Amino acid sequence: MNHSSSPLMPPPEGLLKFLQAGHPVQEQWGSWLDWGILLCLLLCLAILGLIAVSRVLYRGRLTEGGARLFHLLALGILPLLLVPFANFTVMEYTKQVNFCGSCHLAMQPYLDDMLKPGGQSLSALHYQDRFSPTQPGTECYECHADYGVHGTFVVKLQGLHDAYSYLTGSYSLPIKLRRPLSDGLCLKCHQQARPFLSQTLHLDKNGNVSPLILNGTIRCEMCHPSGHMVNG
Repeated sequence: MNHSSSPLMPPPEGLLKFLQAGHPVQEQWGSWLDWGILLCLLLCLAILGLIAVSRVLYRGRLTEGGARLFHLLALGILPLLLVPFANFTVMEYTKQVNFCGSCHLAMQPYLDDMLKPGGQSLSALHYQDRFSPTQPGTECYECHADYGVHGTFVVKLQGLHDAYSYLTGSYSLPIKLRRPLSDGLCLKCHQQARPFLSQTLHLDKNGNVSPLILNGTIRCEMCHPSGHMVNG
């Protein structure tokens, strides 16, 4: 698509700073996620604006016909439009690696480790290979979340707990996982991948993935570098 005739105009600098935490890595402004955030903000402003206008124009007459129309738009129709857009946008916003690193003191070193050129941690190697099964900029989410709606729901609940710990200062450094990541999170992408299947160490004598790997007797971390190489 040629955008030369109608270029996307970036938002003001202050709003760009707000968008940065969820903006897809290495993409120019104007992604669907950027527009989704702006749409949600505009709907919120419209709702508040209609409420304010009705309070001014219909002071003391809030049950008249004209006031009811304002109330229907501000408290009924626009919120119904906002809910699906906001839920979808927030869910996608929080998948971005920039958002994961937005708790700067605690998480920024992990984001820096992943983005480090020539880094040898598992996260850095995945990032350098641009290994993200769904979309760019979601590497953290892809490796930490299991398949399907259940996996998304669980990882978002964990994220809420982590955000609470950060805001209240009830965390300790270095950051540690509550429990080791399941090898199933690795195998969900690698089990059918050609590089994985080309390694005889991963296979049994019949050429199938070794049951010792599938049942967790042999862990991925026994042979591969750690997910993040961050000093305490």
